Amino acid sequence: MSQTKDSQMSTTSPTQQSGLEEEWFDLLPVEKKLITYSLALGVALLIVFIFAFGVFK
Repeated sequence: MSQTKDSQMSTTSPTQQSGLEEEWFDLLPVEKKLITYSLALGVALLIVFIFAFGVFK
């Protein structure tokens, strides 16, 4: 009996699956720019700090 309950709980129903698909929105151009700038700044600062503190001497 407990196996059937576990197997039923692990599967998602079609209505739950379609509900998840409806929650997806594409990123706005400004959000894409923000992500790009944030990643670029992070990589640039990482390189600057590596050279500034001489980690790999």
